[in-house]
Amino acid sequence: MKKILTTLACLVGLQGFALADTTNVGIKLSYGNFDAKGSETTDLAADGAVAKSGDADFPFASVFVERDFALTNFNIALGLDYIPLEAEIETIGGTTGFNAKVEVKDQFTLYVQPSKKLDNGITIFGKLGYSKADLQISQTARQASTDSDAAGTDTGASRDLEGPMIGLGVEKEFANKAFVRFEVSYTDYDEISYTNSNGKILKASAELTAAHLSIGKKF
Repeated sequence: MKKILTTLACLVGLQGFALADTTNVGIKLSYGNFDAKGSETTDLAADGAVAKSGDADFPFASVFVERDFALTNFNIALGLDYIPLEAEIETIGGTTGFNAKVEVKDQFTLYVQPSKKLDNGITIFGKLGYSKADLQISQTARQASTDSDAAGTDTGASRDLEGPMIGLGVEKEFANKAFVRFEVSYTDYDEISYTNSNGKILKASAELTAAHLSIGKKF
């Protein structure tokens, strides 16, 4: 992904026929569905890896900044989106399960956004990016069980929650260079894995599907 973004940036920089570049800033209001699935091993050896899944719908907000390069037949923007979100999840697995507090915060998405303005004044665009957030795992424990295993002694761990993002949307610009956008996006996060002090393994992967309404200004 880094190579793709670097190559696109170099190509844009070589376009001697660029018409007019702008810097775009804005805020984005979103509503998303977070779908997670994975597995955990328990204290009971006979259980093996137990599959788990779940999903949640929730609103969130972000801010973004872009450098938009106007070429002969289309535009291409390089942008950064930041979600100042901190979400806390507490999972309790019972006498043989996994106890942990999980916090997700500070998601950044770096993206490229090619766009085309239509004759009716509406701009359509696609988006390709890469998202990364901080994942903190704390208060972990492996409960004692009939196998006489002691509880875990972990103090916690940190992981990167990251993966590719794609999106598609439309934009309407007004006379004062303000604009409104509507878009949908899909982020496929890589699997994370955590093993505590006595061999308990937790694996999980997640997907985020969201709709976004943005208000911004071009400078």
